[in-house]
Amino acid sequence: MKRSYVVSAAIALGWAAGLTVQQSVGQTSVSSVVSCVSKGRERQQCSADTRAGIVMLRPTGEAACLLGRNWGYDDQGVWVSEGCGGDFGTGSSSPVSAPTALGAALVKSVEEPSVMETVTTGTNPGKVYTGGFQPYGSMRTIISMPANGGAQVQDNASRVGINFSTFGPLKVMGTAEWGVDLVQSETTLNAGATTASGFGEVQQVTQPVFGPRLGFFGVDTGKFGRLTFGKQNSTHYDVTNYTTDRFNVFGGQSTATYVAGTDGGQSGTGRADQTILYHVNFAKIFDFGTQLQLRSADTPQAFNGFGFSLQAKVLPGLKIGGAYNKTYFDHFLTTTALHGGTDYWAFGGMGKWRILEWGASYVHQDRGDLAFIPDPAGGPVHIAVGFSANGVELFSKLPFGKFAAVLGFDDYIPFDLSPLINPGFKTRYAVVGGEWHISPSGLVYIESRLGDTIDAEGNGGFNAAALGFRYDFTWKTLHLQ
Repeated sequence: MKRSYVVSAAIALGWAAGLTVQQSVGQTSVSSVVSCVSKGRERQQCSADTRAGIVMLRPTGEAACLLGRNWGYDDQGVWVSEGCGGDFGTGSSSPVSAPTALGAALVKSVEEPSVMETVTTGTNPGKVYTGGFQPYGSMRTIISMPANGGAQVQDNASRVGINFSTFGPLKVMGTAEWGVDLVQSETTLNAGATTASGFGEVQQVTQPVFGPRLGFFGVDTGKFGRLTFGKQNSTHYDVTNYTTDRFNVFGGQSTATYVAGTDGGQSGTGRADQTILYHVNFAKIFDFGTQLQLRSADTPQAFNGFGFSLQAKVLPGLKIGGAYNKTYFDHFLTTTALHGGTDYWAFGGMGKWRILEWGASYVHQDRGDLAFIPDPAGGPVHIAVGFSANGVELFSKLPFGKFAAVLGFDDYIPFDLSPLINPGFKTRYAVVGGEWHISPSGLVYIESRLGDTIDAEGNGGFNAAALGFRYDFTWKTLHLQ
């Protein structure tokens, strides 16, 4: 039987701050506004009635908010992370009073239940919207200063992208993101800056101006989970991101995320290629993820790999997790360099205690990484040699107002080494740095790497420092019906 209902909301304008409006029609209700803010990397969940969908009215956090990346919602309410915060407009299941002026309101009108619901905004209630677009970006440039002398201006994982999501209980969503090399730098100090996915290939030293970082689409059903397909952050990264990519420049070299000098696409440990991912939250504590990598033309298996992750928010401000990933490479690479199957294990924790933010990751990988050494037969190019390793990465950040101190440690110890690899091969260094947040979206930082790293050929790794600037930006636009 056809039924109709109207849910409307009105929020007073700034010049009428303090005015409260309550309106209902029969059993209908007004909308409400929920404020939700996260600090650092901590995920904050704020209870709300999300059956009518959520729209961010205005950001209030320290970092740019990117839908699906550091904010979203499920059947329990709104969630934010990584410094995102804002005032969110939401429909309410019972009559409530609208808060004081925030400059916008939601009005929802549905003649018949449907998969995709629509909303209008208080700024123009005559127009109906079915979804929202969110272009975003991050500009990151550094001056690198290696200890062996010289200095160079480099890009440091700059990127631009766009998020899209429909409104309603079943949301169709998508993300496309590209890495942007602002200065066509010849080298990079950031392990996650590369956009190359060719595992086992000797990569070009110079990064392309634009390179694909992420590109996926899918559906979000709320309490039944989210299903996505494309190039996206893996289940291995669900856990290793407790430390990886939290440093401004260094780090990320001990977590088997960006293995073999790639973005972890083909290995399925970083920004995984052609992957089907499913994530679901349950009991307000656990987050379960599973991934399946579709096969390529070079592999005989039905698929290229699979993985799982399980995370738990055991205490307020404390999260722990574990992940396993199995990867199948093509026959030539398996027989000549890796000599067997490839497995990746990751365990970690992250949290916040008072003002201290911290993260810890431990990984174990069997024949899942490559070193590139000169061809012993005298060939003109380097050859790939596989190895296993255990790795530990630690991250800590201590903010003092607009300033923050950053400390960390990376230790990646290979084993099962080929005679072609120097027996002293290891990656070990401390990270020491500081930040000055000049605005909610911009910061200046300095970071240094100090250690006794030795590469696969037996050469000592150089200590280095970098002075950099980062600015994040985003804006939102609604999609007309």
